[in-house]
Amino acid sequence: MFLTMSDTMNWLLPIGLGLLLGYYIATRKKADPDNIIIMEPEEFRNNMRKGQLFDIRKEEEFKKSKINGSRNFPKRSLLGSLYKIRNDQAVFLYSDIDRGAVRKVANKLSKKGYKPIYILKGGFNQWPYTKK
Repeated sequence: MFLTMSDTMNWLLPIGLGLLLGYYIATRKKADPDNIIIMEPEEFRNNMRKGQLFDIRKEEEFKKSKINGSRNFPKRSLLGSLYKIRNDQAVFLYSDIDRGAVRKVANKLSKKGYKPIYILKGGFNQWPYTKK
């Protein structure tokens, strides 16, 4: 006997969904770990003027003290403000301490095509130079 319409949908729908899911997984953009570089404070300081410097701490902390020349984009608002970030220049990021939050932001920026991305090792708390 021939398959009825409901029998056809019982096997066609899972196959179609599986193909779509496979296509999504195969084509999604991944962060390139080679684009994310962790720098010692001295090296970070010597190179940060060659790109865009972003402080991803909370606004209150940024107002208290910061690295001179940095712009504040708290981690939640940075990704919503991508139109303010140039993608033809390097991105320098720092937070309080070198933890997972700054790395997550760097990964998301890398997925969006920003490169290279430099992270301050040890974060702002380990910054040995003058703060503004």
